Amino acid sequence: MLSTPAQAQAPFTFGIQPFASPPALFTRYAPLRDWLGTELGQPVQLESARDLPTLLERSREGRYDLVLVAPQVVPLLTENGPYRLLARSEEELAMVLLVRPGGDISSLAGLAGRSLAVPYKESRAATLARSLTDAEDWPDPPGPPRYLHYHHNNAAVAAFQRGIADALVMIIEGNVLPVRPDMEGDRERHMSLGDGSLVRILAQSDRFPGLTLLVHKRLDSDTPRLHHRLITLQQSPSGTALLRHIGHRGFIAAHAGEYAAFQGALDELEAKFDLRTPIPAGNPTP
Repeated sequence: MLSTPAQAQAPFTFGIQPFASPPALFTRYAPLRDWLGTELGQPVQLESARDLPTLLERSREGRYDLVLVAPQVVPLLTENGPYRLLARSEEELAMVLLVRPGGDISSLAGLAGRSLAVPYKESRAATLARSLTDAEDWPDPPGPPRYLHYHHNNAAVAAFQRGIADALVMIIEGNVLPVRPDMEGDRERHMSLGDGSLVRILAQSDRFPGLTLLVHKRLDSDTPRLHHRLITLQQSPSGTALLRHIGHRGFIAAHAGEYAAFQGALDELEAKFDLRTPIPAGNPTP
């Protein structure tokens, strides 16, 4: 009769901020989950959440061993809890405000009384768009643009493509954006959505750091090796294939100073979950 261990090791949990639908996230990041399991010598399960507040609440409870989040979330989980910077995606991101080409919206002022398809209100896309529209002096009527919030980027894009909204706000890779007008005169700039449809770039933000991997301090002993393996993924064919599947150029070191600009970006959520109180460390992993 074969002997069995008294207690099987519980899998690690890899949390992902819900910036796309769960099926899309799981399909995209399953290879990274498997790679992490191999590196850690223990199974890893993927988990997302229905919204950002839920993800933050679970993180506060120490539910995730690793978590992939947008940069504005990083200070909430590293300064107020036991999560450490592990690495961030090499690409930088930017918010773009998009309209249909050839339409009657030629400037931010043209958005008066119009509707914007935007990811959830706590998202970086929404907060950056608000900073643009709140700075405008809107005539009344028709008043400022109306924000139609969706759970993630993909849902906002779909709403815009179906004609539900007049404009679209989303996050894209900033490195591939056309030159900004203040660098190249007033020439119109365009880009393509995932389905190939052409849209006009009405406004864009400065670039900011990409998605960031955090690790719970209960994995401190594994962190240096895991960090090294992540930032050298592109040096092997298998690592390059993994990066291609998950849609990242690579991972690089993340530094606390890169996230200073995001201090207080989620004040409302900090207050809601009292995130200034340290997150419980939980039981150390055997």
